[in-house]
Amino acid sequence: MKNEVSEQMPNTKNLTVFILSIISGILLIVSGIHGSIGVYETILSTVALFFKHALAQSIIGSVALILILLASLGGFSVILGGYLIYKNRIRTGKFMIGLGASVGLPGLILILLTLTATQQFSLIIAQYGIIGWTGIALSLITRAVAK
Repeated sequence: MKNEVSEQMPNTKNLTVFILSIISGILLIVSGIHGSIGVYETILSTVALFFKHALAQSIIGSVALILILLASLGGFSVILGGYLIYKNRIRTGKFMIGLGASVGLPGLILILLTLTATQQFSLIIAQYGIIGWTGIALSLITRAVAK
């Protein structure tokens, strides 16, 4: 019985993750960064090509619209993800943080490769601004710390 209670209570590490998610979420909100809505819009436009059944198209379209909504909330999704991690919903929380920040490790690597190839550092930095990059970095740290 004691183990059941202690497993469901949030620990201090999860509280730290929640606080980090609040900070990164606020930074993302202030900078106007949100998830990659274009990916989900592409899904919506190509669903009809792969699924001929109307019910399947409807279900997949609904899921894509929900993902678009969550991604467009940006920092709010990051904060919600941190809260879910605080409540021991680690996978779901990490997923929400990824949706809100949209720049996961693969995206960050792609941006760094682009920076190296084009050597237009100021253009890439200006795209998100210092506040946005700080929010993105904190959201990546938040996801990495969450266990």
